[in-house]
Amino acid sequence: MAPGKPLHIGLPPRILRVVFGGAFLLLCFYVLVLRGWEWDDPSALPIPVIDDKSVQLGHPSFMDAWMYERALPQHAKTPVSAKWRGQNGVDGNDGRRYLLIRDASWGSGWNNIFQEQLLNDYLSYISDRSYVFPSFMPVDHPPYPNKLPDGSEHQVHIPMNALVSGPTAGGPLRRDESDPIGRRAVSVEYWHIACPPERVHHIKLYDMQKELGIDDDSQGDDRMLKWSRMLKALDAPCVSIDDGAVFNWMFIGGDKVMSIWPSYSLSPTMRNFAWSPMVVHALYRHYHLFSRSPAPTLVLPSGRQPYRMQSFKRLYTAEHTIPGLLAIHVRRGDYENHCSFLADVGADYNAWDGFGTPGLKLPPVRSELIGPGPYNYQDPKLPDYLSTPEGMSRRDAAHAHCWPSQHAIVKRTRQVRAGTSTPGNMKSLFIATNGDKAWVAELAELLKADGWSHVTSSHDIDLTKEEIAISHAVDMAVMTAAQEFIGVGFSSMTSNVVQIRLGAGREANTCHFW
Repeated sequence: MAPGKPLHIGLPPRILRVVFGGAFLLLCFYVLVLRGWEWDDPSALPIPVIDDKSVQLGHPSFMDAWMYERALPQHAKTPVSAKWRGQNGVDGNDGRRYLLIRDASWGSGWNNIFQEQLLNDYLSYISDRSYVFPSFMPVDHPPYPNKLPDGSEHQVHIPMNALVSGPTAGGPLRRDESDPIGRRAVSVEYWHIACPPERVHHIKLYDMQKELGIDDDSQGDDRMLKWSRMLKALDAPCVSIDDGAVFNWMFIGGDKVMSIWPSYSLSPTMRNFAWSPMVVHALYRHYHLFSRSPAPTLVLPSGRQPYRMQSFKRLYTAEHTIPGLLAIHVRRGDYENHCSFLADVGADYNAWDGFGTPGLKLPPVRSELIGPGPYNYQDPKLPDYLSTPEGMSRRDAAHAHCWPSQHAIVKRTRQVRAGTSTPGNMKSLFIATNGDKAWVAELAELLKADGWSHVTSSHDIDLTKEEIAISHAVDMAVMTAAQEFIGVGFSSMTSNVVQIRLGAGREANTCHFW
């Protein structure tokens, strides 16, 4: 080569692009894989991975919800102290305190479980600890199979933020988001990072209840106060309550839980309850089924199609009402046999559905549980209760309250419409149901004939694969937003709708039963 002449590589430009592109990819592989991920990922949680068993069974992945949960600010890496070096950039000496209730009542239906989760969150809040929320793994969740070809079982794995996104799922304790991020609830995945085994203080449930003087006859507010005092006084930052549920389903289903309400109803758990962006996405697409008015700004997306979970905000129940809508909960399917059982054993209404019981007297707000007043609180007085009409046995009356006929449903909806301050505006009706399509269609026609101009049901909602798994939450979001509501007093779903409505500030006289 003659001196002073530039070097020319005798390759076509297309080949050069391939060569240099390959070299760039090799460099990326070296930096990101061989040397480890050195990019500035703010989250302490690992990136979710879809397991092979879920793929094999065709389960929804909920990747959007997992990533949403992963990005919660309390899950971010923190400066690591010299005393204890945590995993993934988490500082174990940052003053944060956690409460994990390891053996909560999983295996029951979602609404039984969720009643407990809300109370666990409240206990954590008044104990000055961050609640550690789990995901939901139902034992049986049609239409998704849970049995693999080898006979082993693998459940659908639903992140909490696919269902709700209020304080119980790591949302802000205040709607203006001015609360300390370090006090917000964290996922169980974050717990395993912030609280390795050597840092966890374990409490045996039944031993501690005996020490605290708690038994089956203890009132709810007494249980809550004794547990919170003990947990608040503990120095250990990571506390795990093992071998049982602090508030099991038998306690929650009875009347002793109701003494918690005066203080519990004023807490962020209830005041700032919010549905997840995934639920809001479903509401946005189907708002025309619930109202003749345009969808409000609260449920509108803030991104381009196709909409992702990040395009929607959490929906605070206290900020969302659907005027002119009556939502009714009509439980069908195998519930007929359960209604017979409940009637035979003389069961009472479930938990918060007992607020209409004649003579019910709740204790005053306990400042030890919620802090100093003044309190904007009044006892809720529901207009309905488990009544026994003259000439009818309690058993038959209970079954009628639990399993209303089509005729009874039409009659009751007419009564509720007539009892509102503006009956002429009550024109839309939504049926939240698991009933047979033909039976529900027949009921809808009877309701239209009785003066309801717009009648829709759960069967009219066209859900995605993931939304099918949380369809109960979509129905509940409609029922908590409706101007008026009628439910099944024995049902935990109805009971949750009632407590969410009351906690959001709805008038008690808007909640009715069959």
